[in-house]
Amino acid sequence: MSCGAAGPTRAALAGVLAAALGTAGCAPAAPRPELVVAAAASLRDALIGLQPGIEGAADARVLFNFGASNDLARQILAAPHADLFLSADDLQVDRLEAEGLIEPGSRAVILSNRLAVVALAESSLRLSRPGDLASSGIERLAIADPGGVPAGRYAREWLVRAGVWDQVKDRIVPGVDVRAALAAVESGGAQAGVVYRTDAAISRRVKVLFEVGEGEGPPIRYVAAVIAGRPGAARARSALEFLRSAEARAVFERFGFLPAGR
Repeated sequence: MSCGAAGPTRAALAGVLAAALGTAGCAPAAPRPELVVAAAASLRDALIGLQPGIEGAADARVLFNFGASNDLARQILAAPHADLFLSADDLQVDRLEAEGLIEPGSRAVILSNRLAVVALAESSLRLSRPGDLASSGIERLAIADPGGVPAGRYAREWLVRAGVWDQVKDRIVPGVDVRAALAAVESGGAQAGVVYRTDAAISRRVKVLFEVGEGEGPPIRYVAAVIAGRPGAARARSALEFLRSAEARAVFERFGFLPAGR
């Protein structure tokens, strides 16, 4: 009787031990580290296309935070939760660098772009030079907020250089970022807009009336930098190295971006 009682107990113990040994080699893998990339809104489509390459280079899961570069810089100044910053101008990186938030030696100009004047695809507007933006047919002109957003500041500087800013400034419809300016034209909220050529290229609802020629507007520079003091700094450096590679450059150029030297 006692032997009979002991048998099932030993079997049960053996089963538990076997189960434990069997699952020991199947323990859940440690969660993959995350890399937070704060990037200018105009880079959204290209970066999403490059996400697998970035994740492979950094050996991390990438989390994007897209927005106006000045807003992203403000967020990082308030709470530096990003690992890598991709700004549409130098000024925002300058702000962070002045506060010691940029890892020394990591700053790099990676891309350029060009401004374009757009209208709805079905629009009858025929514009070919900046002075045409002051015509009576344009009651509202969409640009990103010229008070802080890089695309808006570039647009204003171009219009100032062309001598038409004072004629159009009261018609400006400012957007929170360049994609918002594009949306204003797409929705009919503005008869024309000044956006990056890369933004115009992704929209089926607008057409490019003309591009701002090289030398006519300010140089457009996309600047990347690793945020200092973050645990993911090494992964951010690897991601940035990939973004400067020939493989990434080919993708950026497919979306209409220009090499950094332009």
